[in-house]
Amino acid sequence: MTEPDAIDFFRAWDTYAKVVAANYMFHRELGQGVRDALRRRFEGRAFSLLDLGCGDASAMAPLLEGLSLKSYKGVDLAPPALALAKQNLAHLPCPVTLVEADFMSALEGSAPQDAIYSSFAQHHLSPEGKAKFFALAARRLNPGGLLILVDVTREEGESRDDYMRNYTGWLRQTMTSLATAEHDLICDHLTQNDFPESASTLRAQAERAGLVALDGLVPHKWHRLLLFAPA
Repeated sequence: MTEPDAIDFFRAWDTYAKVVAANYMFHRELGQGVRDALRRRFEGRAFSLLDLGCGDASAMAPLLEGLSLKSYKGVDLAPPALALAKQNLAHLPCPVTLVEADFMSALEGSAPQDAIYSSFAQHHLSPEGKAKFFALAARRLNPGGLLILVDVTREEGESRDDYMRNYTGWLRQTMTSLATAEHDLICDHLTQNDFPESASTLRAQAERAGLVALDGLVPHKWHRLLLFAPA
């Protein structure tokens, strides 16, 4: 990573950290939903966890406290984030592996896992990429496993253009602790990189891959916890 790249990364990461701290994207409610889902699914038995797009793991690490983890593997493309994740996950009483890689490549090459988790990452994929994600996850999940997606979704019948206009307008009105330049940074990223689907589209893709949708959580209309299990 070059010095300008590092500066851009930490500027963007600092902005995202503010969003998480202020709970603008409902990380607290979604995080509690993730913890509850893991406890329900793996009560009384240890499980392995693959965290795709783990970032610095600051949001995930507290959710794992007290759970029976056999192993944790985190995957991210940003070395500075992985360095922070190593510190944030140091308390886990299980082997921790952190890998610099694209999350789709990591999923394709993964050993079987009990739980696969992805937070605000899958929406960057094309429709074909999302279908491939579900197909790979279905093949990598152990029997009795759990696929956990935390992500943004379009409302039913909402086009991508409408979603972008609605979401960025909501963002600028809601994220009041951020500066205008930070709003611009986030909105530019969204319009250039985000391709969310509706929840029904994601469920249909998952079902075609051999997964069954479980009850999830919707703390806000665009922000969802989606749960899937092997059929």
